[in-house]
Amino acid sequence: MPLFGCRVLPACPCREAAFEQAAAERRQQECKDRLARLFANAGLGSRYRHCTLDNFQPRPGASGAYSAARAYGEQIGENIAAGRGLLLFGPLGTGKSHLVAAVVNAAVDRGFAAIMERVPKLLLTLRATYNGGAVTEQQLMRGMTDADLLVLDDAGSEKWTEWTEPTLYTIIDERYTQQKALLITSNLNLAELQQKIGPRAMDRIVDMCAIVETSGPSYRRERAKKRLAKAGAGKWVK
Repeated sequence: MPLFGCRVLPACPCREAAFEQAAAERRQQECKDRLARLFANAGLGSRYRHCTLDNFQPRPGASGAYSAARAYGEQIGENIAAGRGLLLFGPLGTGKSHLVAAVVNAAVDRGFAAIMERVPKLLLTLRATYNGGAVTEQQLMRGMTDADLLVLDDAGSEKWTEWTEPTLYTIIDERYTQQKALLITSNLNLAELQQKIGPRAMDRIVDMCAIVETSGPSYRRERAKKRLAKAGAGKWVK
């Protein structure tokens, strides 16, 4: 029976789809705005905000990591949607941070909400919230869960405490549970990394991430040697 003689017509499916799409885009923009307030410049800083896969300097021992990062970046939408991750590990100075920063930049260029945080700095930031301030621990943790892509750079370099291990586990477990994409870099081997972050976190990482090892000398030290040689400033000390 029509209400008061009025007939209520069902919404057109195309209009419903457009409304849902607009609502999803609005939620996505709200998420990106919130993350921009919490993590300035996606956490990249001035050194990494211009990193791309095209300006990566090829080097011995990094070809596998470069190929994995390029493949991930070329299918960034599919990888984020599927919650696929990537773990790059190996000696310092082998290009790991550049490669994951390049993936973050590719994600941002495609409109995704992405964050790259160095683990030691992230833990210090979380601890600082205990002293009060404009940002709370809950807001930071929610931001790391809501982001389409999260990069934990330099995992394992943090000082281990009874607080750091469960905190890192919570971040990793939330990404795992929500099937959100996670990229990790570490200068440790896999056994050393597990010792630092704990077996529970490591168990989730190996399930959600492709694992690629890098090797070779430090690119930073090679550049320093060249600067010294050019300046005639003396002998390089290993």
